Amino acid sequence: MGTLAVASQKGGVGKTTLALNLSYAFAEAGLSTLLIDTDPQGAVGLSLSPSVAKRRGLADCIAGEVGVTDAILATKHPRLALMPVGQIQPKEVAAFSRAIVEGGRLRPVLDALHGQYDLFIIDTPCGFGGITVEALRNSTHVVSPILAEPIVLRSVPQLFEMIQSLVEEGVTTRIVGLVITMLQSQDPNSANVAQELRRMFPPELLFDVDIPRHPIFLEATSLGVPVGLLGTPPPPVTHLINLIASEISSRMQLDRTTRHGPQRTLVD
Repeated sequence: MGTLAVASQKGGVGKTTLALNLSYAFAEAGLSTLLIDTDPQGAVGLSLSPSVAKRRGLADCIAGEVGVTDAILATKHPRLALMPVGQIQPKEVAAFSRAIVEGGRLRPVLDALHGQYDLFIIDTPCGFGGITVEALRNSTHVVSPILAEPIVLRSVPQLFEMIQSLVEEGVTTRIVGLVITMLQSQDPNSANVAQELRRMFPPELLFDVDIPRHPIFLEATSLGVPVGLLGTPPPPVTHLINLIASEISSRMQLDRTTRHGPQRTLVD
């Protein structure tokens, strides 16, 4: 069992898209997976369906209004479940953050579900604010999407500084890898950033495949599904997600079992 945080210093890098599609890929590979949304904006729910965004979830559980299992939403995939962030009004965001950061309320939620899933995936708010840091403290591994744009080169070291500071506190979280996202291979600036990243970091830190900037991801979001559910067979870009999931599974030493066929929709 492992806990994988998906985190990034910068917003708009495809973090939630990566978290959702990796979750589906792991479930397809046979791992019982729970995707947990800790972003007060409810990015996972907004990516799937307005109905998910309105469901009870982590915030309601932390507030003691529902039990842990009542905060979980089953999907049509037998090995994938969601814990949306829940009902958070704008005026309640600060209290939600305090409950996680100062109250340590995320750990009991994970502990209550220990042994029920092979893998927790935690989608975090962008930046390294309190909620994200607390998610990292409670994760065994972190994967970070790195946007293939020049400005990102300046922000990448901040992730390593954050993980190093946590290690010095005694936290065992480690970086499982960096995923280059929204790569435009025909754009010199984007391609140069990808090349520079591969020069900056050892091969074992970056994955062999990159995620392109592709309209298929917008189509998937508009339909509220992972890209793997857009057709039979699924779109070719799904293979890239599966390769990254496979490498993460190997690095985290996760066990796999049988594969399940895809559904047409993920949630009602």
